[in-house]
Amino acid sequence: MTAFRATYSDWKLVKTRGVVQVIFEVPIADHDAAYEVLGGMPVQGKERWFGIAALRSSQEEAEESRQDQKQPPETDGDRRPWQTLQPSAQSAIRCGEPMFWAFLREEYKHRVANKEDAATSVRKITGVNSRAHFNENHKARVQWNLLDSAFMAWQAKERVGA
Repeated sequence: MTAFRATYSDWKLVKTRGVVQVIFEVPIADHDAAYEVLGGMPVQGKERWFGIAALRSSQEEAEESRQDQKQPPETDGDRRPWQTLQPSAQSAIRCGEPMFWAFLREEYKHRVANKEDAATSVRKITGVNSRAHFNENHKARVQWNLLDSAFMAWQAKERVGA
């Protein structure tokens, strides 16, 4: 995988070097994925460049879609932030999204036409027998977070390219 989620938290001007440090925060549960993508600790004198893309959550996209259709917003007070959901629940939600199916088809060349195909694909990609392992096994959780982050980066790229 080549992406991870982080929130923009601050920036700092470094006048002596003529640069700005941009600071992103990664949830502790996702730190292994971020560390892996970044290639470990920085090496002095060796720069590595990374692209940064703004990502919208599924909830933000759903809200935009509702506004576009001029429907009243949902009154469901049970909506919880994505990060508070168990990884297995996140996976179940993603597997029901046709855009996620397109991602799996395009990026992994899997045949995905419905949520069951998507669930099979996710288990194959992450190497688990059951998506419940995402909640119980640290390595499985990292694999899910990497896959979901890659999907969000792909989705952002698709929006920019459209």
